[in-house]
Amino acid sequence: MLPTLALLLGLSACAPRGGKVENIADADAAVRQVPTPEQFQVGPGDKISIRVWRHDDLDMDVTIAPDGSISFPLVGTVKVAGMTYGEIRSTLTQAITAYYTEPQVSVNIIELHSQKVLVFGEVAKPSVLQLSSEMSILEALTEVGGINQYARTSNVLLVRGGMDTPQLYTVDIDSIISEGRMDQMVFLQRGDIVVVPTRTITNAARFFREVSGVLAPFVAGSAIYRNAVTGGAQGTSSVLE
Repeated sequence: MLPTLALLLGLSACAPRGGKVENIADADAAVRQVPTPEQFQVGPGDKISIRVWRHDDLDMDVTIAPDGSISFPLVGTVKVAGMTYGEIRSTLTQAITAYYTEPQVSVNIIELHSQKVLVFGEVAKPSVLQLSSEMSILEALTEVGGINQYARTSNVLLVRGGMDTPQLYTVDIDSIISEGRMDQMVFLQRGDIVVVPTRTITNAARFFREVSGVLAPFVAGSAIYRNAVTGGAQGTSSVLE
């Protein structure tokens, strides 16, 4: 279970400072859009199909190992975690060119299990969610049982890109519900972290450090969440009013 009480105490202790976080409506439109299948980065637990034209002995369906690798004939162990299926195709094509002339390799995703996002803070059931198809931030909040009475939903924080190199955005959930403002709607991607605070975020760096400190033991010790973010551990920053 997430250390929700400790997290909320940590957030409440934050003092006001300057430094507004960029609102999602002001970000590049691509940030809000649904990721295409071509953009999905595979990870441990995902199952992929590999086919090599006219070389049935190289055809295989394989599940990516916990260390992010697969074993492929002639090539051996190949690290594929964090790659798109197009990048895997290019890597394998190049690797077997030493054995075959102009090999034609196709790679397709069969099952996704590593497309995870984390939703916590003032929600009913802080959870790690699996993205099996497109999921908006509003749908994610519904999946975790909705928000509670202490939530400041005009100022929800979205952390993208992991905790080492985070991109921080605020999302006004209130305006989506009450005004139908679709410029506030964002579709989640692998590794996203959604934080529903009790108060208005006013300083990104400080709030992010507070969240990171409370989450560190969970993130470091959870194989479930490690699979959600390429490269393992991460860190955040932000503040409350």
